[in-house]
Amino acid sequence: MNNPWYYLVEAKWQAGRTGQSDLLTFSGKVSGKATWTRGLFISNSGFSVDGLKAFGTGRRTNIICADGLDLHQVVINRLSLIDVLDEKLRRAAETNLAFVPVRDLLG
Repeated sequence: MNNPWYYLVEAKWQAGRTGQSDLLTFSGKVSGKATWTRGLFISNSGFSVDGLKAFGTGRRTNIICADGLDLHQVVINRLSLIDVLDEKLRRAAETNLAFVPVRDLLG
C-alpha cells in the first residue's frame, strides 16, 4: 500500500454554488470515518463565499474542494489528478483553505 489515505468523494452538479450547509455536512461525514480518510468535494458550479469561509476561520479542515474549472484544467493540461490533490492538500495545510483553484496552483 503506497498511500495510507483514502478519499470519501461527494460531487454536486447543480446550477448554484455549493454552500456552507453542504460542506459542513460532508465534513461531518468525513470526520465520522477512519482517521486516514480525507474528503474531496467536487462542485461543478463552485462554492459560495460563506461556504468556504466556514473552513477558514477557527475550524480545521478535513476536506479539499474542486470545481468544474479544476476538472477542466486537469483534463486540458493533462495533469496528474494525484499530483493536483497532493498540491491542494499542501496548500490546505499551509492556509487552512479547503479550496485553492488549480489555476492558482499552476501560476
